[in-house]
Amino acid sequence: MRRTETEAGTYRTRVVRTVEDLAPETTELAAAAGASEFYYGHEFLRAYEREPIQPVHAVYYIEVLDEDDRVIALTPCYVQGDPLRALGMAPDEKALLSHVWHCSDTQLASTRTDPEVAGAIVARMREIAASAGLARCGFINVATGSPTALALEGAGLTGTDLDTRYTVDLAAVGSWEGYLSSLRYNARREYARQLRRADDCGVKVTERVPDGDEDPESLQIFEVLMANVGSAGYYSKERIAAFLRYTRKGARIIEVSMDGEVIAKAVVFLEPRKIHAWAGGYDRNADTASGRPFSSYYVLMSAIIKCGLRAGVPTLEGGRRNGDFKIRYGMRPQPLQAFMTDSGAGA
Repeated sequence: MRRTETEAGTYRTRVVRTVEDLAPETTELAAAAGASEFYYGHEFLRAYEREPIQPVHAVYYIEVLDEDDRVIALTPCYVQGDPLRALGMAPDEKALLSHVWHCSDTQLASTRTDPEVAGAIVARMREIAASAGLARCGFINVATGSPTALALEGAGLTGTDLDTRYTVDLAAVGSWEGYLSSLRYNARREYARQLRRADDCGVKVTERVPDGDEDPESLQIFEVLMANVGSAGYYSKERIAAFLRYTRKGARIIEVSMDGEVIAKAVVFLEPRKIHAWAGGYDRNADTASGRPFSSYYVLMSAIIKCGLRAGVPTLEGGRRNGDFKIRYGMRPQPLQAFMTDSGAGA
């Protein structure tokens, strides 16, 4: 596997093409840098490299080395399209992006905050993109105002609004009762009413570790949800099933069932300080057509929150979209930005 190095300010960058060639110290880098140990851990990177849920046409991992040849930053980059039509890219256009679209918390996983670190990474991304004939490169799903956003601005990139993700401070609420108490009266009463009706109907919630060979048909409910919100094709039941074979360490599958039928489902990932509501699905049309006196979405979200509380993690990452519901039920919006730049290809 080719390994190349280039000078960029006081730092050098090195590119490898597979997670298996990453420097050994990158296994602990996310924790040391305060980045997501889920999205920047080898398990997730390996899984997405082997079984990408959205098409990935090439993978580049940029390591940043200090003056003593220690790896102090890692940026996974992928040649991707724009499945959510969020960047204004043409239907067949590709760009070099970090991270993947299924990462809602892109960061500069770096143990140093020098502006030169971001500059070194951006310079190398532009070089890779230009050599691949890609007109643009950059970062997606960066929290507005975060250290990463400020570092990228310092490197000359300009952020544009992209999306919003939602979080719950589980440490502050402490328990399910504490979570309900944190809601406004009408929201608290509605949540309790929905769950009471579900309980009266005999709804059951189960939680398990992926068995390593998930039936793709059991994951079709994810496709249904995204189609209902106007993003058909964002999930693929076959690709998620394959992906889960490589991400069993922190993964949990939560299922909501009634009369033996799964009516809502989620894949969540646990890391030391967060639970990620990573993928979920329910069919609101089926809820209505069947005459259920409750929404299965309420049951699913309550099960995810309770899973995080049992795990003792301080933060729930509640995912993107469906903002009206999430804000009403106590989730805090975190605006996300994209930081894109021209590569100079063809100039």
